[in-house]
Amino acid sequence: MAGSPVPNVLVHLALHRPCDPVSHDIKTGETSEAARFDAHTDAQGIATFPNVPVGCYYFGMTPPEGSSPVPVGMHTLFLTTAGATQKGTLEFNNMTSSPNCDETTIETSLGVDPAPAITIDLCDGAWAVVRWDSRGDNQQIINSNVGGWQTYTIFPHTICWAKATADGVPDRFKRFFDC
Repeated sequence: MAGSPVPNVLVHLALHRPCDPVSHDIKTGETSEAARFDAHTDAQGIATFPNVPVGCYYFGMTPPEGSSPVPVGMHTLFLTTAGATQKGTLEFNNMTSSPNCDETTIETSLGVDPAPAITIDLCDGAWAVVRWDSRGDNQQIINSNVGGWQTYTIFPHTICWAKATADGVPDRFKRFFDC
């Protein structure tokens, strides 16, 4: 859906020096990368870089598989005051293929045998609750990132809701967490 946040995107922030952040101009060819910071976007599509130094920054991302980032040239941020907040935006054209919550895609990503069949009980963007149509308790919560679908937890589990929220699990999944 257009305008929706994209979770689990690896965002890169590169400090370039020498540079005067007040001038809002990084002189191409005259600066070099002095430090690099990486963070993944959370469920709201926000990557946070706390305690970075004052300076001039380029930023970008490693786009998720199947996505189409909007090409807008070099992304820059200028932090002129320690502790201040700056906002940079990375946008996508409509996702050409959001994480597919379908049996084949999930089984292929997880590397599991396609028999027995999988049941997808709940899918919300890059998160899903799945189980296999076989004996025993085999329900899992999985999430999709740049590498495809991966197991987040297997039932029963001991992950508390506070941790799950911090990991980006959508609110619709709260009922699967006891503490």
